[in-house]
Amino acid sequence: MSDYEVIFVDDGSRDGSGPFIDRLAAQFPHVRALHHRRNRGLGAAICTGLAQATKDLVLYMDSDFPVSVEEARDAIRRLTPDCGLLIGYRVGRAEGPRREIMSWTYNRLIRWAFGLRVRDVNFAFKLIRRSLLRQMRLRSEGSFVDAEILLEAHRLGARIREVGLRYHPRVAGVSTAASSRVVLRILGEVWRYWRRLRAGAAGPAAVIINADDFGLCEAVNQGVVEAFDHGIVTSASLLVTGEALEEAVALAHARPQLDLGLHLALTQTRPVSPPASIPSLVTSYGDFPPTWSAFLSRYLRGTIRLQEVEIELRGQIERALASGLPVSHLDSHQHLHMLPGILSIVARVAPDYGIRALRWPCQRRGRHPAGLAGLRRRAERSALAAVCRRNARKLAANALLFPDDFRGFTEAGRWDRDSLVETLADLDGGLTEVGCHPGADDSIDLRLRWGYHWEQELAALISAEAAAAVSAAGLTLTTFRDRLVGPL
Repeated sequence: MSDYEVIFVDDGSRDGSGPFIDRLAAQFPHVRALHHRRNRGLGAAICTGLAQATKDLVLYMDSDFPVSVEEARDAIRRLTPDCGLLIGYRVGRAEGPRREIMSWTYNRLIRWAFGLRVRDVNFAFKLIRRSLLRQMRLRSEGSFVDAEILLEAHRLGARIREVGLRYHPRVAGVSTAASSRVVLRILGEVWRYWRRLRAGAAGPAAVIINADDFGLCEAVNQGVVEAFDHGIVTSASLLVTGEALEEAVALAHARPQLDLGLHLALTQTRPVSPPASIPSLVTSYGDFPPTWSAFLSRYLRGTIRLQEVEIELRGQIERALASGLPVSHLDSHQHLHMLPGILSIVARVAPDYGIRALRWPCQRRGRHPAGLAGLRRRAERSALAAVCRRNARKLAANALLFPDDFRGFTEAGRWDRDSLVETLADLDGGLTEVGCHPGADDSIDLRLRWGYHWEQELAALISAEAAAAVSAAGLTLTTFRDRLVGPL
């Protein structure tokens, strides 16, 4: 056989595996070496290898050879033309009673939850037709990947054939498959897969990529339009209190396909209303409070007058509409529109101006920074999610469209290629909004001090990897405007 390839995936290892497989690839023309910059997990490595395979038949098998080469060769010959997937099941286990019990339980769980009836869900011997593989949406980053491959084939109606293979236990190293951490991660991925199916993931999930702070300054404006012109951004939120509003309006008029929302602001900028008419919202200099925590302190002490909030928010909406641009949705700087009382105002005011959609920043999953900053961000995300869940009925009662999921709270100002690609591959079914902050010049943060990586986010959004991730995950890029066509 001369038409074959062997793909190795280095999952961010630190033991010299990366350079070793690079040397193999340089020495043997049939060998390809792929690398993850950081460790992402067993499933992520397998999915990367499967996605990069180019031959009509793709064999996935553990590198510690649980099946002999001779027996694997015999098994491959059993793939019939009507079969999309050939899988092995273990004959002669030698893993001990604990692993036996766990495997039996896991197989019964998959059978009960999804109706998939195979002998051995988790055996790492799977021969897949690439035509079938291209239709699968594999998102697991852990050991659930074996079951996910079978479940995706089952969902697609492919025929699965099983063949018994003598199992050869490992002779070196220690398996972590039965550890509590791995088991909990598998159960989490089972739950998320079931939820995707329930949410209608059999059809392509839809995603809105929304760039915030359009109008903040020239560098942000340039980043937003470049991410729209050459990347995956589909909409932007106009900040009418920004210093470069006029430029943003002109850029938006020149791009009628760019969907526009309004980024309501109650912090860090100057109001559109005369400060004397909204004294509870401004400092002695006539500016909004400099941080969300400063605003929240006033809010919790009860010194924020909600009637003044309504005056200012109506003023911002009217300024946006005066530009002649259509506004499809509302969101806010630092998500302050979700605060009780303020959300009631926004939900009541939006229909007065023909605005029928709203950001609902309830992020199901996220990637947090390390250390104390990560703990703080996790706590903030949990608090925001609790507020969102409490107010979901209020949005529905006001006939406002809001997405099923949001991504970008924990990643605000920190998107890079890897995190964006991983997130796009991990979206559940339904409608998801991804919030982002592209910019053309990181030096703007010297003045703003937000700690954002504007250029890094722009590079991620216009990267070929991001576009490929949208295609590979079967996502439909959309906008609030597109989703609002017709009655809600």
